[in-house]
Amino acid sequence: MGQQGAESDGVPVVSFQVTDRGGRVLAEREPDRQFYAASTVKLAVLVAAMRAVDDGTLSLDQELTSTRRFVSAAPGGNEFTMEEESLDPGMPVEGSPISLRDVLWRMVAVSSNEATNMAVRRVGLDAVAEAFALCGTDRSMMQRLIYDLEGRDAGLTHLVTARDLAAVMRAIVSGLAASPKSTGVMVSMLEAQQIAYLGAGLPEGTRFGSKSGWVQGIQHDVAFVAPSGDLDGADTYVVAVCTRGYAEAEATELLAAVSRLAWDLIGDAS
Repeated sequence: MGQQGAESDGVPVVSFQVTDRGGRVLAEREPDRQFYAASTVKLAVLVAAMRAVDDGTLSLDQELTSTRRFVSAAPGGNEFTMEEESLDPGMPVEGSPISLRDVLWRMVAVSSNEATNMAVRRVGLDAVAEAFALCGTDRSMMQRLIYDLEGRDAGLTHLVTARDLAAVMRAIVSGLAASPKSTGVMVSMLEAQQIAYLGAGLPEGTRFGSKSGWVQGIQHDVAFVAPSGDLDGADTYVVAVCTRGYAEAEATELLAAVSRLAWDLIGDAS
């Protein structure tokens, strides 16, 4: 039996998909298997927020108020306060101002949970669902906020597949998800990723951006990789890996191994 957790039955399983920039599948293993999303769901939140910026509903420079208090998505949900161990120490103290730009950066680059909830509170869960759909996904969802335990107990969850994660990343990199200006913002945030499991499988100096996610027994990552440094280059590709049931060290090694496999695959094809 492998690593068990609230979202893991302890049975080790890995799913992945590697595609070129246009979506042609280069390699895959059970890409439609659903997993608890962990923080990879934040990719769709980013898309939803930047689309709101594009339509003028939001501005990257607008000030939000830092908070750890949110309302559950459960029917008749109550207010909940995020626990200390789940908080981002880099966020300003509760009640302090922080720009939407910085909220989104922290959501992506350091996977800040309260930043994510602040962004979702601005755009709404329906907008996140629309972002998933726009990117061509059909088995992924975000039905509640991060650490909404009341919502979880009511059956609300976060789910992704490797195929869907790859689709969202391709939509971002290709410019399908947002305007050229907003695409540039999203790419820069993904390139600032500080928890990049797939990056460990790449040669030093390779241009890439990613969004990882993990809870006990769950570890995922999705990345774009541009070997030539040009996002529009023919060698740019996307790799998404989802794992369940592995201990952290084993999952980290497995994700890096799939990343190396994808790199070698692209090299052999070019």
